[in-house]
Amino acid sequence: MGRERGVLAGSAGRYPYVTFGDGPRTLVVFAGLTDAFQPDRPPRYFGLLLERYYYRSFAEDHAVYVVGRRRDLPEGTTTREMAAEYADVLREFDLAPADVLGVSLGGLVAQHLAADAPELVRRLVLGVSGRRVGTAGRHTLRRWADWADRGRWFDVYLDSIPVTYTDYRRWVYPPLIRTVGRPFMSEPAAVSDVAVSCRACLDHDATDRLSDVEAPTLVVGGTEDHFYPSGVLRETADAIPDARLNLLEGTGHAAFEERKRRFDRAVAAFLAG
Repeated sequence: MGRERGVLAGSAGRYPYVTFGDGPRTLVVFAGLTDAFQPDRPPRYFGLLLERYYYRSFAEDHAVYVVGRRRDLPEGTTTREMAAEYADVLREFDLAPADVLGVSLGGLVAQHLAADAPELVRRLVLGVSGRRVGTAGRHTLRRWADWADRGRWFDVYLDSIPVTYTDYRRWVYPPLIRTVGRPFMSEPAAVSDVAVSCRACLDHDATDRLSDVEAPTLVVGGTEDHFYPSGVLRETADAIPDARLNLLEGTGHAAFEERKRRFDRAVAAFLAG
């Protein structure tokens, strides 16, 4: 399968996607909050970045589908409602049973998917994602939601960098994005999706739902995560009947980049199990 990008037109809406890989199993990736900053259709460079950098480690053993959320989400949309839409997509487009990798907000959605539709999920990976957002992360998300309500989506994007990264990127990326990167950034398909997504994260608490997750699960994240601290990640793994925890030392919410080799190895080994 070559790389394809476009929009999956399902019964509940239109879902931007990128797919690549030739493996015998299907891996469906639910993206994080940054999906809300994307245009309606994935740009060509974005599909290339997903294939060649972020998820290339999984393309040999899987047909990888990175599926975004539909645009212009109604105010008050919850992570469980997002999961119900993803369940419809997996069924309509014959993608299940699938290995599911949820990253950040995508992991919150994946928790509900695995609890509500266990027949759709073969193995579950919760990447930098826990049963709820920690205290520091909640303060940040409230600020972002307020900014997004006022149309300040670019300020949210810039502010996300120092709380996501713990290495040199937190200092280098902001000035680069303000100057060189800004002219190349597309407007989000719906700026309101940023605020809706932030509030969905704030309202998420799957404490009473995780015992319903039947799929073998890997919870993997950094010990310095601003949004999902180590205690929350441990509580999440402990609450799932068949789960294991992999904490990556000295990194934060961008553990999938800052410790990419270790993160990818852990996920690949788990999915192969």
